[in-house]
Amino acid sequence: MRKFVSPISLLQSAVALVLIFGCLYAAQWQLDRGQGQTNTNNIIRENLELDPIEMSNPANLDAVANQWRLTNVTGSFSSSHQELVRNRYHEGKFGFEVLTLFTAVTGENFWVDRGWVAAGKDASTPPDVPVIEDGTNTITARIRSENLSRQLQGSFFVTSAKSAKPDSIAKIQGIDAQPYYLDLISSSNGKIVPLTEIQLPELSSGPHYAYALQWLAFAVLALIGRILLFREAERLPLV
Repeated sequence: MRKFVSPISLLQSAVALVLIFGCLYAAQWQLDRGQGQTNTNNIIRENLELDPIEMSNPANLDAVANQWRLTNVTGSFSSSHQELVRNRYHEGKFGFEVLTLFTAVTGENFWVDRGWVAAGKDASTPPDVPVIEDGTNTITARIRSENLSRQLQGSFFVTSAKSAKPDSIAKIQGIDAQPYYLDLISSSNGKIVPLTEIQLPELSSGPHYAYALQWLAFAVLALIGRILLFREAERLPLV
């Protein structure tokens, strides 16, 4: 017992406890992330089967609860208000997602993801972004709740914005838009179509649960290691 309360033994126990609690904390963190992703997948899976939601009150729409749900909105695109989302890949090629402002007939503004375009041949060559036709039409789109703000930068190709990133997608180019965006699916104007097909999400919980099990295993290993060290010390004669 004296060996158990020796300074070295107490230090070993303290280190083991720190490792065990650290591993348990990491395991719980991964479990929470996995559960959060599972809940999100359940919401998306249900919303993909629902009829389109009417945009009667866009400002109070719960974009997270309605993510990936279809909606119909009547209004017009503004070709003079456009942004490019950098670092996007499609079929292995580098390019941009094209966001174009859409103003509903009721006055609300939305940023609409029209799809992907390839980058120019070099940094000084702007991407080829098809010009969208003016006029009122009804678009069918999916509601997206992800925050794109951290991925947005003013592009000198299509905007007057400089290098600063916007704090929120709702404030791009000084436009008061909704804090969520829309993925274009189709429109009443047959010439306004997505630049590329919008891919539905892969509903997977990812590796979070597996990582949680790994951290639990590390905690058990730390406990076993401490027990083995104590048993080994018990077999050694007192000095």
